[in-house]
Amino acid sequence: MDYKVVQADENWFRENISCQYACPVNTPASSYIERIQEGDYDSALGLNYMANLFPHILGRVCTHPCESACRRGKIDEPVSICSLKRVAADFAEKEYPAGRVIAKKKGKKKKVAIIGAGPSGLAAGNDLAIAGHDVTIFEALPMAGGMLSVGIPPYRLPWNKIEGAVSWVKELGIKLKLNSPIKNSAAFDKLVEKYDAVYIAAGAHKSPELDISGEDLKGVLHGITYMKDINLGKQAKVPSKVAVVGGGFTAIDCARSSLRLGAKEVFIIYRRTLKEMPAGELEVSMAEEEAIKILYLTTPIKILGDKKSNVNAIECIKNKLGEPDASGRRRPEPVPGSEFTLSVDMVIAAIGQSPDISFMSETSGVKFRKWGTVEVDDESFATSKDGVFAGGDFITGPRNAIEVIADGRKAARAIDKYLSGGKETKHDYFFKDKDPVRNDPGYESIPRQKQNALSLGARWDIDKEVELGFSKENASKEADRCLLCHYNIFIDEKCVLCGGCIDVCPHNCIEMISRDKVETEGLLDGEIPEDWDAVMAIDEEKCIRCGLCVKRCPVDAIKMKRFSYAEVAG
Repeated sequence: MDYKVVQADENWFRENISCQYACPVNTPASSYIERIQEGDYDSALGLNYMANLFPHILGRVCTHPCESACRRGKIDEPVSICSLKRVAADFAEKEYPAGRVIAKKKGKKKKVAIIGAGPSGLAAGNDLAIAGHDVTIFEALPMAGGMLSVGIPPYRLPWNKIEGAVSWVKELGIKLKLNSPIKNSAAFDKLVEKYDAVYIAAGAHKSPELDISGEDLKGVLHGITYMKDINLGKQAKVPSKVAVVGGGFTAIDCARSSLRLGAKEVFIIYRRTLKEMPAGELEVSMAEEEAIKILYLTTPIKILGDKKSNVNAIECIKNKLGEPDASGRRRPEPVPGSEFTLSVDMVIAAIGQSPDISFMSETSGVKFRKWGTVEVDDESFATSKDGVFAGGDFITGPRNAIEVIADGRKAARAIDKYLSGGKETKHDYFFKDKDPVRNDPGYESIPRQKQNALSLGARWDIDKEVELGFSKENASKEADRCLLCHYNIFIDEKCVLCGGCIDVCPHNCIEMISRDKVETEGLLDGEIPEDWDAVMAIDEEKCIRCGLCVKRCPVDAIKMKRFSYAEVAG
């Protein structure tokens, strides 16, 4: 095998911290987990605020793409990065960090309007206010938070956590106008005329139809409307038997909420298998724990009603999986003769969401894609209309909170640049000789810890949070599982190729490679000494940062260094 040596520059190191690289806002997960190892929860929370703005919220509802990328998952299971984010928020002495600096703009402040006070709009508003702009957010609902407030039940995300985040953002001087929908194109055009820039973050609050007969019967609801009515206090109880159609987070939320509102029996009807289900594994297991029946490989074909047009049954057909469709998932195909009827009193369709663009028109100068969403530049989120930007669920349909927060922050940078010629944010990179702090020398064998949770008997109040987070003891154990990928092994020219590091490495990460097997094109002169017949190579994927090689080296040629970076003015 031939090996290619690459330049280990700052970009390489950032990509090598796989959890941070996978996060849409590049949250420095291994750095804040290191602070938790040290018991410094305030610093851990501060590091979160640098990137994701809402750790109290995201520590509960983030879909954690960081965990899918976590290298610990190659050993046993990934680190519970999301839950450790919550740990930082739960145990820090100060719930919100003080001392945010607001830039002083020369001349008159620029005015920015944001449509939608969901996570994307709030994130954009936060950054634009700090950049020194005069921000006003228009929200159609009577509360801020968007889908966080009306799309997620309080047993998963307590309302006070959303209220706290909104208050923290408002302290920057942002004007938040609730019950203030932008109803039509005339109102939108007036907004564009009045403000120097507009960011559309109106979310995706429309529900598609099931497109089957009986959908107009009394007792058929749409998932996002159902969750909105629950959170606004308009839906206080449900009948005995409820069927939820769909396999995403909203479907699970609808099903679990129905139990808490009085349903005795709840079904989830999903057309594919558990493997293809968009909802997270934890959410599915919680639903099953609460005795919700999930009917996989099942599609509804007709809703049946009684003489008073009330739902009394749903007819379904079983599926088998065929060839993959455009999403890459295998297409469900009906099995002839497998029809069956389920007795139910209510049907909730939770099969997706889409943005409502009815307040905009082509005459406003904003171009639309052929499938009805707004066309934006991938980097700047600028629309075809000068000064108008759009992001979040409004341009894609439903996504998770961390992704739309990322949109808001990127759009804020682009809007600031548009308004003031602001330079791009840059980073300083540096390394420090340092060994990781380890509380448990056997960290590589610690199993993934479980969060505390309410007992089943105590769960049936919709306002009671079910997942209670980690105790400090379990948080410390879970933090110790982190391989701390921001630490790296460096071998310098003092190396005598003795192979001692190879002997002590517990995971066979280090290998001595003949020089003629290594492609060195692109390396700087002197990076591999001319008189070396071989080089030492480290497999970063397998390395657990134990430091045994550092201790073993007889000539002090191996160092453990901590990689860090900081934002600097452009």
